[in-house]
Amino acid sequence: MKASPSTTRRVLVVAYNFPPVGGVGIQRTLKYVTYLPDSGWEPVVLTSRDPGVRPLDESALLALPSDLAVERAFSPEPSKLRRRLGDAVRTVRSLTRGHLTRPDESSRTSTAAVKPPADSERRPALDGPIWARLGALWRSYMDLAMFPDDQVGWVPFAIRQGLALNAAQPFDAIYSSAAPMSSHLVAAAIARQTGVPWIADFRDPWIGNAFAKHLPFWQRALQTRMERTMVRLARRVTVVTDGMRCEFEERYPWAVDRFVTIPNGYDRGEFDAGILAMVAARAGKRAGLAGAAAKPGHDSARPFRLVYTGTIWGEHELEFFLDGLELLLARRPDLRGRFEVDFIGWLNAHNQTVAESHSAPERLGSVVRYSSFVPRREALFRAAQADAGFHLIADGPGKEVFLSGKLPEYAGLDLPIILFAPEGSARAFLRELNWGVIADPTPEGVADGMERLLESPQPDRPADPEGRYERAKLAARLAKLLDDVATR
Repeated sequence: MKASPSTTRRVLVVAYNFPPVGGVGIQRTLKYVTYLPDSGWEPVVLTSRDPGVRPLDESALLALPSDLAVERAFSPEPSKLRRRLGDAVRTVRSLTRGHLTRPDESSRTSTAAVKPPADSERRPALDGPIWARLGALWRSYMDLAMFPDDQVGWVPFAIRQGLALNAAQPFDAIYSSAAPMSSHLVAAAIARQTGVPWIADFRDPWIGNAFAKHLPFWQRALQTRMERTMVRLARRVTVVTDGMRCEFEERYPWAVDRFVTIPNGYDRGEFDAGILAMVAARAGKRAGLAGAAAKPGHDSARPFRLVYTGTIWGEHELEFFLDGLELLLARRPDLRGRFEVDFIGWLNAHNQTVAESHSAPERLGSVVRYSSFVPRREALFRAAQADAGFHLIADGPGKEVFLSGKLPEYAGLDLPIILFAPEGSARAFLRELNWGVIADPTPEGVADGMERLLESPQPDRPADPEGRYERAKLAARLAKLLDDVATR
């Protein structure tokens, strides 16, 4: 039940990644603004008018509350210019060759492993040595000019619009979500000029991010200084995992009382009738197992289907997994045809090459399938149809603090989970729920873990019976922090 207007406070939510931007990364902010009114907070979202990042999911706009105020500021970004120049050049080249090709067709790949149209990869848009050199020059310029990220051009326009909104009707608090870190720059500037208390949310680490590109020394020094300033200005800093919180506490021992963990979660309120029917069917199977002897393995006539939803950013995750599947099939030839694996989401350029190298029919071509980005509703539906969801985190410095948003969403679907990851936050999540299979992120670990999953009994209970990771409850925890900083 929403609070009455007389008790409602206003919070400015600064988030560049917001619908129509797609992907799981927008869900944390989207669910906060959906459920904060139940705790007496009226959110006003400040985001980009024309986001340059990809993928876009226009259907995500349908998930916005009908009464949500969304303000969009102009955002000049190099990715937009680069795409338009690339489209124009491709069109000219097609005309000179005697035929006209749609701008986006000439860069498509023939493999099923689809590469994202993401400018973060900084690859040349066109072929040939001239375009390779121009691409290298473009990358060098971007690395120097666009810091902390490609969205930095949005900052002055967003600050101006945020200040105008506060002048028209003052806010009681500010909340910002990053990445990109430009969102925090906007919120910090508005908070500093207005005195409105600010909560900064880090969905991923900034310093020491294992999945980010390596920065030159001067940018690392500036990054450290900027993060320290953010911590100093923010009344609270929220993070996704306890591992991230401990890293912040070690870097800033003078601010340990500011760091709070609010994990990612799931929202069954967004499940349509088809998804709810499949979740109910899982509950029916659990009821049938109650009081009966556990039956191992998968007893359906169809193959056991595993699903991975989302982008694979790391350089080693896909490789160790596919090598492990090949090891499993070499060890257990009888398992070929008993399971299949679906990747739903983008593969970066490196992982696209890895996928191609394993795609021969005699290797994994008949076992592993790849799909490009799909709208969220379809991704949830395809995950709900699966027999298990899986996640990959390779071993390496800094990777132990990550907990993908897909793991809580698998749990919200009561989907069995198999996790290949080092010791850290992701393993702690499954252990807390006592749910799923945990294996080492090595080919041997994949082979052993898959064998255990395929032979293990079906779960006889829901993944999160107490609803600890429901988005509405997590939004209520944020609301309490907003109450605290606004009162102080």
